[in-house]
Amino acid sequence: MSHIAAKRVAALGSAALAASLLLTAAPAHAGTQPGKHTFKMSAPYYKKTDANGTFTGQVNMAGTVGQPATMAWSFRTSPTVQAMATGKMTCKAGHMQLPYHDSHSNVAVDYFWHSSVKNNRRNKDYTLWGNCTFRVKVGGRTGTANLGFNFRYSLFDGISASGAARDQLTPEPSTGDEFASDLSITYDS
Repeated sequence: MSHIAAKRVAALGSAALAASLLLTAAPAHAGTQPGKHTFKMSAPYYKKTDANGTFTGQVNMAGTVGQPATMAWSFRTSPTVQAMATGKMTCKAGHMQLPYHDSHSNVAVDYFWHSSVKNNRRNKDYTLWGNCTFRVKVGGRTGTANLGFNFRYSLFDGISASGAARDQLTPEPSTGDEFASDLSITYDS
């Protein structure tokens, strides 16, 4: 835990200590090569739950062989995050490689956020990101929470080869760090 996070934890009341430790811990992938999830015909669905919420993704691999595919995704904040919220949230999502964006203002913190990213091609690496801000009260202190996530993925159907993938038609195994989220709180003075 960083020095700043340690000070933050020390300043919180004992009721919020466990939640703070859970939410300010460094992601498991820190300092390592990031992984990615590979959607395949035999595994077209992805789901991961962490301290901040649940993320899902899916691609209809069998119905889009040889064509760009749509990756449908969703995110919902965890009950722990919902319990500290005192107001509505504003969320934005985007993509590092494709012209995609999605935004929602003034939605409930338990909102089931879902959208679809079109034109995903086989054998390419992609990163989807999302970010939500909302007001919170933790241990009697008020502030603004900033909840961000990213999801690294690719598509593999074993048939459609492109670019460097022509030489290697086997996807890399997942390392478990393809999805990561982080919650930080800026407390009011």
